[in-house]
Amino acid sequence: MYKELAESPNDHQSDLFVCQFGEEECQPSHAYGPSVRDHYLIHFVASGCGKLHCDGRIYAVNAGQGFLICPDEETYYEADASTPWHYAWVGYRGLHAEALTHMAGTDQLHRVFSVADPGAAWQALMCMIEEARTQRLSQLSAVGNLLRFISLIAPAQDSADESSIARQYCEKAEWFLEGRFDRDVSIQETADFVGLSRSHLYRVMMSEYGCAPKALLLRIRMRRAAQLLVTTSLTLEEIAHRVGLQTGAQLGAAFRSLYHISPGQYRRQHNAR
Repeated sequence: MYKELAESPNDHQSDLFVCQFGEEECQPSHAYGPSVRDHYLIHFVASGCGKLHCDGRIYAVNAGQGFLICPDEETYYEADASTPWHYAWVGYRGLHAEALTHMAGTDQLHRVFSVADPGAAWQALMCMIEEARTQRLSQLSAVGNLLRFISLIAPAQDSADESSIARQYCEKAEWFLEGRFDRDVSIQETADFVGLSRSHLYRVMMSEYGCAPKALLLRIRMRRAAQLLVTTSLTLEEIAHRVGLQTGAQLGAAFRSLYHISPGQYRRQHNAR
């Protein structure tokens, strides 16, 4: 099955747009290309094998693996003559498409990837196809399935070196704090969520981010406070409560420590533009 989703003039400027997807049990030596696309395209192989030709190189791709095609590059790929591919694919574009591709651990230097749980990865693509068959597919559900698929690729691509693991701990801590900065969240809660002791979390965050967990929480809170100062007419007391602080005075002190300007001055400067 092949499905190409209808486009609108703004699709190239959307955050993320799934433009096509499909599945095929290839015939022996089935080939596609040479072809150039204007979007990212990922194939995932359920069974069989074949070869991808790109950038003057030939990549062997087997069951449980996938391959990435980037925009504006010429590619050609061909199923094996005796054990041809059975694969599914998804194509996407948008303002966040490049970042999403990098999150999966794929790029032009790492275009062939393996998946830790091939069954789950295949199911994410099959869910997209099944929803199209039953007329339940929307762009929102297509993007949801794409994100699910990408999340299943990413763990298999992460390097197991110490720096990469430390970075993952920091990113997990930041994600936790981003979702809870507006309440009385503790560093112990954060450490428990990440799966480290407080002291270990402090060390990895100082190593990777150059700041302590408390400093990261402050940055997140003040970043949100700065947005509210410019986009709303809320009082400092109201903004303080929205970013997890008790008083306007606390907000003022924290804001000045980070931006070296008072919240009132910041609001006046930006509103005068």
